[in-house]
Amino acid sequence: MHKEMVSDSPVIQLYAFPDTYSIGVHLLLEEAAVPYRIVNPKLDPSQTDEAFYRASPHGRVPAIIMPDGTTLCESGAILLHLADGFSAQQFTVAADSADRGRYLQWLFYLSSTLQPEVMIIFHPEYYSDDRTIQAELTASAQTRLRQVLTVLEKQYQNRSWMFAKGPTAVDFALANVLLWPECFSDASKRYPSLALMLDAISGRSSLKRIIQWHRGETDVPPQNHKFKSLEQE
Repeated sequence: MHKEMVSDSPVIQLYAFPDTYSIGVHLLLEEAAVPYRIVNPKLDPSQTDEAFYRASPHGRVPAIIMPDGTTLCESGAILLHLADGFSAQQFTVAADSADRGRYLQWLFYLSSTLQPEVMIIFHPEYYSDDRTIQAELTASAQTRLRQVLTVLEKQYQNRSWMFAKGPTAVDFALANVLLWPECFSDASKRYPSLALMLDAISGRSSLKRIIQWHRGETDVPPQNHKFKSLEQE
């Protein structure tokens, strides 16, 4: 986390591209009903906002700039920071809770064990120029992904959320991946608990707007909406 000069914006700025690892952070901000706006940076460093590259040195999304100028990149770190920082702390597990260790474990598990397989599935060309090898890498990653989803399925135990308190950053981070057909399109019967969680998130009319933008079904990114929390239903 880095702190630049105080931001000109009174709201959280989320640097995001549609259908990327920005989804989980976008969902969390919308569900928390905090003021935020989407900034869609261009890929060419010479054409984009310098503030984006201060927030994310590799030019990857998501990245955020907080109203006080604090910058942060990496989706897991952003989710953890935001959820802990919301005044009600409804989307985190408290530091003094017996579940705090498990909460951190699974949030880091998604970054260190799940995400690498997803990266290979989407971009095998990062690892080899050979088409045959790319196909082999993709097939191996899909096998490992199924193993990871099996582990996660056991943690949900036919519940909508991993933790009894309600939705947390872990659920939003995992939903980000499960929304991609390449990772979960035919897996709902094999992983009914994960499907239950995804339905709980994607079935919300308010969050549908977020998902539609990330899927390219609307050109205007939803931002700054206000609505009641999942926990109020």
